[in-house]
Amino acid sequence: MNNVIIKPMEIKENVKGLLTAFKRGKYSLVQISGDDFDVKEALIGIKKDFDPEAIEVFFPDDAEEAVKNIRMKNLFGKRLIIVYNADSVSNVFFKEIKEFVGDPDRLKPNIVVLIYQNNKKILKIKGSLTGKFKTIYDSDIPDWIKSFVKGIGFSITEEAVNLLQFSCGTNREEIKKYLERVVFAKEDKDKNIEEKDLRDIGFFRDDTIFKITNSVLDGKYREALRYLLEYSEGVPLFHFINRDIRCLLGIRAAMDEGDDLRSLNLNSKFNMHPYIFYKKYVPAARRLSYEILEGNYEKIMETEYRVKNGWDEFGLNFNFLSQLQ
Repeated sequence: MNNVIIKPMEIKENVKGLLTAFKRGKYSLVQISGDDFDVKEALIGIKKDFDPEAIEVFFPDDAEEAVKNIRMKNLFGKRLIIVYNADSVSNVFFKEIKEFVGDPDRLKPNIVVLIYQNNKKILKIKGSLTGKFKTIYDSDIPDWIKSFVKGIGFSITEEAVNLLQFSCGTNREEIKKYLERVVFAKEDKDKNIEEKDLRDIGFFRDDTIFKITNSVLDGKYREALRYLLEYSEGVPLFHFINRDIRCLLGIRAAMDEGDDLRSLNLNSKFNMHPYIFYKKYVPAARRLSYEILEGNYEKIMETEYRVKNGWDEFGLNFNFLSQLQ
């Protein structure tokens, strides 16, 4: 009797690791769960080996069609079949998908990619490749920026990293876009990205998020609503407003205790460029009492919790600011 070797389920925690394993392992089943940016980056890498006409994409509403296509063989070469939100399809169709992909060898020469909203629902299947991408927090962004820059053959100064993080928060889509524009402008003449290279890019946080934050904290709620209506599309506002008020609350608390901000090195603890910290945040904190900051922070925490749990973000943002009037 011949020995049959079945590869165990291989799990990766970042996009680079997943794509490296994918290229090396010849997997026919890939399962992915993570934020939109990581999923998008993983799919870009996977799609490179396929002609666009050989790529088929399905969503929960197309579950029946997805099952048919997963089962179907193609005489004209391999296909890439992508199913978004696989854990949201009906139980009937998810059971069918599970039964067929349970033996990844049955999928060949096709490759099936199942994308999950909840990584706990990922199927434990031997011979599959799984990307369980970790949530990226503010504290992770500097290392992510450095890794991304290194990956495209450049280096970046700490000042530039801090300014990017302040401007974009955890919005890696914006960070990537800005860095690619800088690299394109340099035309390989200079391989180092400095703070001055980022000043003219037009950071939305400096222009919009801080305006909304200051308007709320100054009691100018109608003004905050106007900024919200003007700038809210496609921008995760409450993540940034929460972060800004948290920082201002920490600064105000240190001031009330009579602490020297420079001795505390607060700008480094908040991972903030000194110019931004002392020219923007410190003056804003001086204008407001600890009680006002604390009250607004509690309300914003409650609203952000609802946003993270699926409530409509724009409606919550609008209602929050409206109720402050």
